[in-house]
Amino acid sequence: MTDARGGRGLAFAAVVLAAVVALVAAGCGGDPAPPDNPFGEPPAPVAGVSAWAVGETGSVLVTADGGASWTRRPFFLPQRGVDVAFPTQSDGWLITDAGIVLSSRDGGATWTVRQKARLQMTAVAATDAGHAWVLGNTVGAAGEPGVSAVLRSDDGGETWERRPFGAALLADIAFADDRHGWLVALDRVWSTKDGGRTWRLRRRLGMTVLTGVTSSDRRHAFVAGWGTLDGAPFLLATRDGGVTWSRRLIDLQAPASGALQSQQIACAGTDVLWVTCKAGIMATTDAGRTWELQKPPAGEPLGVAAADAEHVLATTYGQPILSSSDGGATWRASGKEGFLKQGLVSIAAVKGAAAE
Repeated sequence: MTDARGGRGLAFAAVVLAAVVALVAAGCGGDPAPPDNPFGEPPAPVAGVSAWAVGETGSVLVTADGGASWTRRPFFLPQRGVDVAFPTQSDGWLITDAGIVLSSRDGGATWTVRQKARLQMTAVAATDAGHAWVLGNTVGAAGEPGVSAVLRSDDGGETWERRPFGAALLADIAFADDRHGWLVALDRVWSTKDGGRTWRLRRRLGMTVLTGVTSSDRRHAFVAGWGTLDGAPFLLATRDGGVTWSRRLIDLQAPASGALQSQQIACAGTDVLWVTCKAGIMATTDAGRTWELQKPPAGEPLGVAAADAEHVLATTYGQPILSSSDGGATWRASGKEGFLKQGLVSIAAVKGAAAE
């Protein structure tokens, strides 16, 4: 009798288990599983296009296939990355929100601390493994802005030279080569021809906010900004190394107030540029004379970087990381809810030889 009852009990349990499995398979009894691609069609792999994105605490997001897949590479500090620069697929630089400068010589697999400074760092630029420049602003005890500075190194971060910039709120920096660079603050633009040893003020603007600078060579540089009265975005462009600048309105219809305020900027050559804003990505193929608003499938774009005129990537305030293989005509979103622990604020991209 005991054996018979035990057998019926096991049979009954098997029936119940089968019913539960059937309910789960039919989507009953709980929330459905999240989709593998919640942001639509994912990016297709692109060999040779590498990118690095920062914003999470203690790690860098790295892709070697144009944004189709991403891997975390730790830098082992309890700090968030603020900006990243990779002039080559191997040589990179990273700054954190705690005033630390790090470098990598293996594509971001490992990182070495190169400098610790009492600065609220905002941007980093580099032209190779040896030459790097870092922007920072000091903050007083009561939170008021203090003296700003540019740090420069021409020996791979072994030594640094500090150049004070008074009370200027430094925003971004770009270098075309080891000597020619541009620097923007809230309302001013400087240029250098000696690697940042000396800087010359080139332009001062009223009622504006300058947010980013990029360059394609020693003569061509571009600055993104917006007007404080109307929020309208504009582009400053120079074709003579910064001696003269032309101001070009980014003439697009804003879907909402402030939706087109410029954030970050990237270029590919002397004519193709992208500027991020909350409404999407503003793009031009004629150096800013005409513009189109490219709308990604998900997210509000923030950081942007171009590997070349076709391959461009962008971060967003939320989960998706964006990429395009046709200059932004179409965008794809990578990621899923919960993948990123914190928003990514900056990205760098390089196109090199595809691995065989």
